[in-house]
Amino acid sequence: MLEALGNMGDFVGGIGVVATLIYLAVQIRQNTRAMKMASRQEIVAGARDWNRMFLDPRIAAAYERGLQAYPEIDAEAHAQFRSVMHDLALFMQGAFAMWESGALEDETYRAYLDFFVSHLGTVGGAAWWDTARPIYMSRMVASFDDRLRQGVPEMPLALIWAATASGD
Repeated sequence: MLEALGNMGDFVGGIGVVATLIYLAVQIRQNTRAMKMASRQEIVAGARDWNRMFLDPRIAAAYERGLQAYPEIDAEAHAQFRSVMHDLALFMQGAFAMWESGALEDETYRAYLDFFVSHLGTVGGAAWWDTARPIYMSRMVASFDDRLRQGVPEMPLALIWAATASGD
């Protein structure tokens, strides 16, 4: 009789362990989903903040001139362009870290990567990247340089330039 009760206790305990493991698996899945959603929201917020800089016509114009002719632009535009590109690179460093850790899915990361690399594929973007590359994470730099070697994606930078031209 005691042996039967002991077996029953082991059986109930086993069911408890299985139920706990199922509960933990569900919690981990929900936490992972929430973490990925938070990462996506953080990326979108960062992109919106970066984009809002161009509401200032001086920054927008400096950005356009910088993409076309950096570093051969006036000192004020030079500083503004460097700042805009540095902000974009820091944004990408955050996106890269999230992607590398699995918190940001490939599709979202690749879209931002192509956007950033399209900047580096301009005359001014390439000149800026040649001088700025050493200050960023080496794994990120290698990833961006690999993407550059695959070819510069066509991005609608002309849309930004058209918007800045109307602000001049």
